Formats: sequence, C-alpha cells, structure tokens
Amino acid sequence: MDYKSLETHFAPFLSHRMARRKLRSFWAGSLPEHVKPHPDPIELAPGMPNEGLFPLESMHLNVVRDPFQHLGYTKKSKKLHAGVPETDPDFCEREFVKDKVDSGSVVDVWRYEPDCQSALPLAAALQYTSTEGHPQLLGFCRDLVARLNPPAYDEWGVIMNNGSGDGLFKVFETLCDENTTALFEEFTFTPTISNAEATGASVVPIKVNLTNDPETQGIDVEYLRNLLENWQSGPYAHLNKPKLLYTIATGQNPTGRTLSQNKRREIYALAERHDLLIIEDDPYGYLKLAPYRSEDPLYNAYKQGEYSAQDYCDKVLAKSFVTIDHSGRVVRLETFSKMFAPGLRLGFIVANKFLLRNFLELSEVTTRAPSGVSQAVVANVINAWAKNYATPQDAWINWLMKVAGEYTHRRNVLFQALYDTDAYRKGLFTVLGPSAGMFACVVINFEKFDKVTTETRTKASTELNYKLREEGVRVVLGSDMAVNPELSFERSSFLRITFAHAKDDEELIEAAKRLGKGIERLYDEF
Repeated sequence: MDYKSLETHFAPFLSHRMARRKLRSFWAGSLPEHVKPHPDPIELAPGMPNEGLFPLESMHLNVVRDPFQHLGYTKKSKKLHAGVPETDPDFCEREFVKDKVDSGSVVDVWRYEPDCQSALPLAAALQYTSTEGHPQLLGFCRDLVARLNPPAYDEWGVIMNNGSGDGLFKVFETLCDENTTALFEEFTFTPTISNAEATGASVVPIKVNLTNDPETQGIDVEYLRNLLENWQSGPYAHLNKPKLLYTIATGQNPTGRTLSQNKRREIYALAERHDLLIIEDDPYGYLKLAPYRSEDPLYNAYKQGEYSAQDYCDKVLAKSFVTIDHSGRVVRLETFSKMFAPGLRLGFIVANKFLLRNFLELSEVTTRAPSGVSQAVVANVINAWAKNYATPQDAWINWLMKVAGEYTHRRNVLFQALYDTDAYRKGLFTVLGPSAGMFACVVINFEKFDKVTTETRTKASTELNYKLREEGVRVVLGSDMAVNPELSFERSSFLRITFAHAKDDEELIEAAKRLGKGIERLYDEF
C-alpha cells in the first residue's frame, strides 16, 4: 500500500483539530537546479544560541549496576569514616568530587540532598511529581517574577511547562475555538500562528512600525485602536470581535522591535476597553542589548561595567505587561531556552489563578510535568551559583547580564561588518537594530534597483535568497513570516538575520561580507 492509499483511507479518522494543524514554515524549501548552494554556509537564519552560551561544560552520570545498590554505601561509609550519619548514604561518592564541588566548577546532583529546600535531588527529579513543577524551581520562578515583573494584582501564580511552544499550545487550546478571533503582530513566529489556527480561531494581523525610533517602533497603536473601535464596519466585520492579542513585546521575532512603556500602557488601556486578553510571549526580554554607538562600534556597556545588577533590573530591562495589569488579563510566558539551553525544553506561564488552573488541568491530561531532569539541571546550577550571592535570583541576574553582554558584542561585530560593506555604502540596504533579543532586520532598498518594480519585487526577493545561498549565507525572508503577505507586502522587504548562532567574531564578519556581496549581485544581475 503506497502513501496515497494510506492517506485516502485514514484521513477521515483525523480530528478536525489535527486536519487544521498545518505548520506555517518560514524556512526556504528546496532550491531550483540552477542555484548552486555554497558548500560551507554560515547560518544567520535559525534563532538558536551558540552552544558556547550554555552554562554547562559537561554532565557526569554516576550510575548503579543493581537496584538499591545505593543502600550499601552507608555500611561502607561507616567503615571508612567513623561517625558518618546514616542519613548521608552517598558520602563516599561525594568525597571523590568534593574539591570540585566546593570550588563551584562542578555541580553534582545526588540521589539525596541535605538541603532539599533549594537543591533538587535525583530521588525527586527522576520521580513523578506535581504537574505544576518541582517546588524548588517553581518557587525560584515565582520569586523572579515578583522581583523583576511583579503583577499589579494579588491572585496570580506560576506553572512550569515544556518550553514556550508547549506553553503557547496550552494557552491557545484553552482559550480559542472556531468562534475566536485572535490579533497577531503582522510579522511573527509562524508556528505560533499554526497553533492558534489549529483550534479553528481566525488570526488577524496588526500593523507594526518598522523603525529604529524607540517610542514608535512595534505595534501601530493607532491602527489597533481604529480597528477595534470600527470593527463592525471594517474589513473583518464578518468575524467576531477579537478575544485576545498575541505579542512578543520585547525583541520581537522577526523584527527585533521592542514596545515602549508608553505603548504598553496604551495597548493595555485598549485591552481593558475592548475586553481583550494579552498573551505576552517573552523569550528574549532578558537579552536587553546595550545601545550601539556608531562612533565606537565595539563599545559594550556591559563589558565596561556600566550596569550594576540593580541598573539592569530597574533601568535596562523592559517591564512586562503584567506590571500594569490590574485585572488579570495578561498571560505571560517565559522560557529558559535562550538564557540557559533550548534543549532543556523548560519554561513557565504567569497568569491569574483561574486561567492558570485551566492551563494546569490541560497539562494533567496531556504532558503532565516537564522533565524532572531538566528542572534539576536548572534548579541545581542556580542553587550552586547562589552560594556567592544574597539570593538565587541575584545569581541568575548575574548570569543574564553576562549573556546579554555577549549578545551585545555579537550585535556590535555584525553591525560594524555590515556597515563596512560596499552594498551598504551604495545604499542598497539599511539595518533595523534591535534593543533586545537576537534578531535584526536588513531592509532591502528596492527603490535603488532600477529593474525592480512593484510587480517584480516578490521575484526579486526570491532571487536574492538564491544568491545569498550561493554566496554562503542563510537568512529568512520577512515575507515568509507575515500573517498575511498581501496586507504586509509594502513592509516585507527585509531579511531576518541573527547574530546568536555564529561560532565567533570571524564568522560574523564573513557572514556580513557574503550578505553584502549577495545584495550587490542582485543589484547587478536582476
């Protein structure tokens, strides 16, 4: 039986939700035969941190050969070390690594831990646990929110999830159905659109301002206001009035834009007036970049020690929508993916306790608790760092600043190299610099291209992508991340690039050269 026969027979068995679950991919498909890709491409496309940014050097697994073998350690320990308490059955094994553990260069996770209030032992991490998460990490996350982004009401809480993708699935699955209209920024991470559409919801794009001006960039508030106030006479009058607004408010993917605090207050006021929920996805918020100085491109305020931890918390970080949320209408999603390691698949949701209970009940019948091993890795590393700080949150904030400093450096190196290309000097592109996150926009100035008309611009973008593949650099076309490509056509002439994944400065510099050369080739050959 071939695949087509299988499809014909078994497609009727699929649920409506599964039939609607079609991934909106922003990755380029197969290349035509005339395009000869570079044998050693540099990745400016994937939103992946370089592995050098992970805070783990290695993991050592101390295994047993037989069940309950660990119970024999107590007798052995008492023979070797007089006075060893029976409550410390792993004493001998811990002695082997004691010096490294004491120095902080090794974080061991043992079956039992003397202080289970903060450390998460293997006996608990490898066991079934509460779906909301292990208390050691759950308490840390709640205290972190209370420290950096305290909600403006009391009845809120936190639950763990398997990363933001899982969290968003649960949010949309809980809140959306065929009668739901959801507002999205016109360019966004397309799998999230797929998540919402799979519920039957209708996704409506909201215009964004692609500018470097910190006060006006991001969601066009006037556009949003006019759309909501004139819904019944507007282009979407056939749909129900929106129920929720999804936004990546800081370091937006793909545009890198960040909403100002004034805009956040205006948007929240509109949400209050029109009874909208705000779904605030914040994977990049802690990656707040220091300002780029054109007169001193490699200057890095983090590396120069300009920011204290208190400055970072109070003055550098953008404040979440939850800090102005008095009515519990904001659902905030955080993740450890960009700041610790994406492969852990670990994040958490902040919301009012009623919504949180419903997200939790969905988890109870689907994924249940996130990986206990992942929770143990994060909780115990932070707990080990905390020995040198007043609180675990202080230790984590110190790490966040270090990572933000590295991203600032990478942004600086890439931007300096882009501005040094002939294509930039000829005015063939401009750059939208992010204030947070890992993405920037290279905006192609098609008005400089005599042969490119409105009718041929889509073809020119496709050709540019091919030429960049031949030159050896991979990017994402802005048009491929549009909710509605036709509506966003005039604003989609950009390439999403990332400075997160390259292995070093030299690779970023080489990527900029290849990018510039590909744009010049389009200018000369199209």
